[in-house]
Amino acid sequence: MMSLYKKVLLIKLFLFILITYISANLIYYFPDVPPTLRLIIKKGAITLTKKENRNIDRRFLKWFDRDPERKIPTDPNLIVSPADGIIQHIDVFDGEQHVVIEMRYTDVHVQRVPMAGDVIAIEGEGKKIPEGVSIRNYMADKMLPYQKRTIFQTEIGQIAVRQITSFFASRIQVFVKVGEKVTRGQRLGRVTAGSTVVVELPMNIKILVSRNQEVVAGETVIANY
Repeated sequence: MMSLYKKVLLIKLFLFILITYISANLIYYFPDVPPTLRLIIKKGAITLTKKENRNIDRRFLKWFDRDPERKIPTDPNLIVSPADGIIQHIDVFDGEQHVVIEMRYTDVHVQRVPMAGDVIAIEGEGKKIPEGVSIRNYMADKMLPYQKRTIFQTEIGQIAVRQITSFFASRIQVFVKVGEKVTRGQRLGRVTAGSTVVVELPMNIKILVSRNQEVVAGETVIANY
């Protein structure tokens, strides 16, 4: 009998193929749409010149890789969102509060440091789910999840930011280094494609956001202390 995890993977694979097919058709009928899936389209289906192709590709890459400046709150005792996106859910796991942010393809994919502190560890090579972490918490919707977890020592104790993506993207960048002192809103890293970012906070911290709320990295206050 097929396990629930395998069923979820098969469903996600089917959805990925369906979205790929729909995207390919959009590119065919609307050539100005960014060519995210140009390689799978039949040769000759789009009759753009090489120069036009390059221009569209560059516009898309410039848009996708955008990294705008943010207005970082200056008031004390605040924790800001590490990512753009939607609050998927807020869980309690292993004595911590986990704020799970789902990043959409249209969101900025650069992450920010939630609060000032020292980087004490960067865990994970992004090739497996860590032992003891529940799949359904925040990884069930990722096909073969990859991740990095950056841990900070702060005035409220240890907090962490977990960057998660899927096998199809499998590219996570962490800009900060172990031993580095960081400030609130500083650039933390980047995840490609649609992704999930989780911020792990102590239980005594007051969460100020709610499920389905839209947040902006470095600007939206998600908690205070």
